[in-house]
Amino acid sequence: MWINSLKEFAKRAIRQRGYELCQLYDSEKAEVPLHAQFSFREARCYRAIGNMGQLSLVESRLLGDIVRGSDPTRPIIEIGTLFGFSTTVITLFKAPAQPMITVDNYSWNPLGLSPLAHFSATSNRLKEAVVKHEKQLVKMDKDELYRTYSGPAPAVFFCDADHSYEATRADNLWAKSLGATVICGDDYDHPYQRGTAQAVDELGGPKQMAGGLFVM
Repeated sequence: MWINSLKEFAKRAIRQRGYELCQLYDSEKAEVPLHAQFSFREARCYRAIGNMGQLSLVESRLLGDIVRGSDPTRPIIEIGTLFGFSTTVITLFKAPAQPMITVDNYSWNPLGLSPLAHFSATSNRLKEAVVKHEKQLVKMDKDELYRTYSGPAPAVFFCDADHSYEATRADNLWAKSLGATVICGDDYDHPYQRGTAQAVDELGGPKQMAGGLFVM
């Protein structure tokens, strides 16, 4: 027991001085070319801002075209808000009065923020969209949304969350069962998380692609 107490004391002392006992995984180091010259915090920021969780320009253009051409009387549902990058793209292209629901349980983010800090930061980033652009920012597990949603079939269902085969398949089947006009998502081309591609291919495959963004 005294060993655990000593460890906790050391951790508190280090945190109080502004340091962290952290290191990158080998897979993370591969994503940060200058990781040896960065602090842990700088490396996390590099990954979050420069790569993870963001759509490319070509993906954003396709998503914008999809949203702009959607039925403005029916909602857009986004699964996987993260920090609101794709949410902002959707907001820019949807009709001003078209409702949108964006859902995340805030259990993970590439910066390692606590769920409270993650949700607070994302809420602050998207406050204009919520106040002025018919946006609902929902802190909820997506499976809970699937169980309780009673609204109209979405004009667009966009999913960029859990990229496992099982989760992607369940996400897309729910959207199909609801009668979503357009079902799309990201990371079809992920180099090692191939669950998204497998699930999409089993359900008919992509009809349109831009980067890793697929349209079923």
